[in-house]
Amino acid sequence: MKQTMLTCLVISGSLLCAACATIVGGTSQSVSFESEPSGATVRVDGKAIGETPVSTRLDKKDDQTLTFELAGYKTVTKELATKTEPWFFGNLITGGLFGSTTDFASGAVYEYSPDQYFVTLPPEDSAGMLNDRQQIERYVVVIYDELRRAVARGNPETNETFANLMDALGIDPDETTRIDTLSRLIMDHPDAVAGANAIADRYY
Repeated sequence: MKQTMLTCLVISGSLLCAACATIVGGTSQSVSFESEPSGATVRVDGKAIGETPVSTRLDKKDDQTLTFELAGYKTVTKELATKTEPWFFGNLITGGLFGSTTDFASGAVYEYSPDQYFVTLPPEDSAGMLNDRQQIERYVVVIYDELRRAVARGNPETNETFANLMDALGIDPDETTRIDTLSRLIMDHPDAVAGANAIADRYY
């Protein structure tokens, strides 16, 4: 009799935890999106969810594509990154195959990480940007911290933000001397406004 009761308790516990990640983590998650400039249309797997800045709840799925679109600027495409929800592993142990299958089917096995996105949209027409000193200065100020981090890490031309600026300034990725010059300008001016002015003076 005791053995039967114990068996029932074990089975009941397993069933209660069978969808542990689904219950604890849920099947959707709030994610926020911002851009510079603002007003960009955000799409997840082609479906528009709003214009930046925007926050929304998304069903948890893996392998989704995130895009930011704004007239006059290049479209930025990223992967909507996920990681495995920690509760899934507890579910796999206590709920077994049934519980883990439930979480995969519901999407609860995934967690969006990061859950906040900020992108700087590069101008569609680099030449047009170079004809407007104020626009290039504003653009450089916005991305300046990332530019300095990229230069400090070395090989800044491999950094997406730095590469976008080179494109806007008409610098070929193979022009090592000009890349070094731009890097020195950035590191010689810790202040973003001063750095933006120096870059505009040099390339405008």
